[in-house]
Amino acid sequence: MSENRARYSSAPLRDMSRRPPKPANSSRPPAQQMGQPARVRSFPVLQVMLIIILPILFVVSLLAKDTRLYWVFVGASLLSLLAMGLLRAFVPNARKVLGVVHAAMIAVVLFALLVSTPPPPADTVQSTQSLQSIFNENSSASMVDMAQSQAQAHPEPTENPGSASQAQQKLEQFMSAWMNTDYAGMVSLSLPNWVNQHESSTDAEKSMFHLRANRSVLDYQILDVSGNDGDQARTITMQASVSKNNGEAPLQYNFQILLMRVNNVWYVDPNSISSSQVVNAQAGQQQAPQTQEQVTTQIQAPITPVVSPDTILYYNADGGKYYHADPNCSSVGAQYRPLTAMFYYRDVSSTKLKNLIPCPTCNAPAR
Repeated sequence: MSENRARYSSAPLRDMSRRPPKPANSSRPPAQQMGQPARVRSFPVLQVMLIIILPILFVVSLLAKDTRLYWVFVGASLLSLLAMGLLRAFVPNARKVLGVVHAAMIAVVLFALLVSTPPPPADTVQSTQSLQSIFNENSSASMVDMAQSQAQAHPEPTENPGSASQAQQKLEQFMSAWMNTDYAGMVSLSLPNWVNQHESSTDAEKSMFHLRANRSVLDYQILDVSGNDGDQARTITMQASVSKNNGEAPLQYNFQILLMRVNNVWYVDPNSISSSQVVNAQAGQQQAPQTQEQVTTQIQAPITPVVSPDTILYYNADGGKYYHADPNCSSVGAQYRPLTAMFYYRDVSSTKLKNLIPCPTCNAPAR
């Protein structure tokens, strides 16, 4: 037994001498011993640039349609792709995908730059079309069109006074509403300052009722229109056949209606419809229609038989010594016409106006 024990204990030592020796680099990590590649370096700045910043800049540039943003995106994308290639950042598959995506975005931006090229100036296009129109088959018609366009570029001045003047048209609308007893229509054609003095449109219509004073206009005729539509105020002399609805025959009255322009719109001063003068003093007397010369002679008479307290007079608020019946009186300097400062004849002797002298040129009524 002892002999066998000694033989068995020496057998393992004999087997160990037959084992191959251990490699010298047994201390390397298991991954390297299996032949795996080394860990790839990370580029966080380049990664954020390619994946987040540049796509956002791409969308913003397309929405803004700004040429500068287009070029900034193209430059930044090219630099980022160049850095990725030189540094061999990321794995090959990632580099390939990012390169394709950014190349597509760059192509889209370059196409947008091509499409957004500004058109040639309008003057150049118009001049080219003009030259073509002159030398084509219809050159005569084109020259006629050019002459007409040049004529339209220089509008003719407004006639003074014109039968179709804006102020006269506004007065005709006012008189039509008067003849139809349309108080709301008369208020709508009245001066805004006069309308705003009332608390409501109903109150304004009541005031218009009192100014009308139960007078019905049967017909009327425009005799004279002072100034032109370029003025701020115009006075229209009108003769009307008025019935007081009292059973008597209608009378002929001369009116001096004041119209003023507010925000380039003409309005009637309702207070001026009271400035009427009787033409035929005797009731029931029929009078033939007067000619323009007869009416002008009557208006320019040195002494006015009847002067209504509501007659409108004018003066130069900048140191004028006279008051006038005509805002465009020839005795007033051209730089002051038409006169805009006005008052009613009933106030001619007030403290403010007592030193003014009646103008002999336009025959302003004396005190």
